[in-house]
Order: sequence, then structure tokens, then C-alpha cells
Amino acid sequence: MKIRQSFQLTACLAVAAAVAFASPPARAAAIDVKVDVPALRCIQTSAVGEGKTDEVYLLVTGIASGKAFSAQLPEGKTLKSSPKQTPIDDKTAITLWQGKLEDGQFVVVTAVLMAGTKADGKAYFEKKAAADKALGALSAKSINEDGVEKLRKDLNKASVAFFKAIDELYPKGKGDTFLGSFDVIVANVDGDVVKRIVPVGLLSGEHYGIKPKRYSKIKYTRENVLMKDASGQWYEAQMDPVSLEEDRIRVKTLEVEMIKPAGAEAEVRNVTDYLFDVRVFKGKVATKWLLNGDHPGPSIVHDYWDYAE
Repeated sequence: MKIRQSFQLTACLAVAAAVAFASPPARAAAIDVKVDVPALRCIQTSAVGEGKTDEVYLLVTGIASGKAFSAQLPEGKTLKSSPKQTPIDDKTAITLWQGKLEDGQFVVVTAVLMAGTKADGKAYFEKKAAADKALGALSAKSINEDGVEKLRKDLNKASVAFFKAIDELYPKGKGDTFLGSFDVIVANVDGDVVKRIVPVGLLSGEHYGIKPKRYSKIKYTRENVLMKDASGQWYEAQMDPVSLEEDRIRVKTLEVEMIKPAGAEAEVRNVTDYLFDVRVFKGKVATKWLLNGDHPGPSIVHDYWDYAE
């Protein structure tokens, strides 16, 4: 009896092994992804003068599962913006992209902040689409974690080259003004979210200098972000690059320029300063962020990071 049971057990195990060997490997589940901006804060306006207000909007482009997309947000209008008039908050959060990613699929989103009232992104969309097409990695059908890291480096290199020439599309003083840009990469790798957010970085000037410069970075702000307390009183605060809950990453855009206002005898220094909050959701849960590629500066407000994941 024991010998027969042993033969039966051996036979069952052999059948199970054969079935397991013959069955294709399980495919990781698709995931629902959302990339949004729950806050955009104006620290200093592009418009010159105390009490001035900017009109701002976003130009969003990208590739999702091999297909290009573009959008101007909010659609058909601009947002009023000043240090005491937040253009985007939790109640008015703007979704940059939302969709489903199968295992190995990825989405790349490029967001650009613009100031002005023309709000015409046609020329930009055409130029950006051509630049994206030239970056062959964006047309890949699938990606793994190593591929995400390589794409981060290649995409940032291409973005720096593109946005260094952005004044050719938007000449200074002759239309809407480019204020900053960042890329977001999100991939489904074996059912998990693998992500990167990459600010375009330094486009002109020096990292730590006070002369004219333009950048988009992950960094601390100065203690100059106006916030309102529970009683409605305004106070100045310093914002960290990652929220306390670690579910929001912040990208700071800044431009220092010398301009000559109408009627002025000499040039004056004008600073434009904005701060994005960005989230990436897996399903209904906002994922956590980790800073990478640190560059310590002469003080905490000069520290910056190349990307976050």
C-alpha cells in the first residue's frame, strides 16, 4: 500500500511539474496611473512691479504607450497668479496625464509653465513633437528599470538642448514667456510603478551666482513663499523639496534678468519665481518620492537634486 501511494504521489508531482513548465509565465497586472499638479505657487511674478499679476498656463506634451499627446491646460484659458493668488491648489488640481499602463509600458510627460495671454501652443507642440520623435527611446514598446534610468539621462539631455533654444519660439518681450519645465517618466515594471521626475535644470547663468540666470530645479525655497494661516493671516515660509508626507515632489522655476521698464532710465533686476507640487498615483494612492543626484551648495537654499524617484 505504501509503495502504491508513493508511486501515486510521484506521478502527481510529475504532472504538476509538467503543467507548470508548459504554462506561460504570469503577466503582471496593468496599473492605473495619474500624474497631477495639486499646487502651483507664485513666489515672484514675471510682471514687473509690486502688486502685479501674471496670467499663466501649462503646455503639456508626451508619449504614452508609444502614442504622442499634447494639451494646453487649463483648456482655453489662463490662470491669474500672484504671491497672494495661488493659480493651482488642491481644489483646482490639474491632471497632466491619466491612463492605464500594461506591464512594460511607460508614459513620458513634459510640462512647461508659460506666462502671457496669447496661450497659443501650436508652434511649440510641432517643435516639441519633432524633438521627441528624434529621441528613439521614446518609441520603445516596453521598458524595464534600467531602461527607465537610461531614458531619464537621454531625455534630460534632449530637454536641456530644446529649452536652451526656447526663446527662438517665444522671443523676449514679444509675446508669452517661458518660465520653466520638467519631465515625468512613469513605467509599469512587473506591476510596480517605477518613476522619475527630472527638472530641466540650469539653462543659462551660474548655479550659485546672482547674475542673470534661468533654471528649473528640485531644491529648497528661501523663506519667501506666502502662506495663509487658519485665521487668514499671511506669513512667509520656506518650502522643502519634498512634502512632509513624501507624496509630493516640488520643482522650483526661476529666472533672473535685467530689464528696462517703460520710462525707466536704467535697467532693473527682475526675478520670476514659481513652485510646482507634482504627484504620481498608482490607483488611488499617491506614491512616495526619494531625492537623487544631490549637489550641496554654499547654503541649504543652494542645494539641488538632479531628479527624484
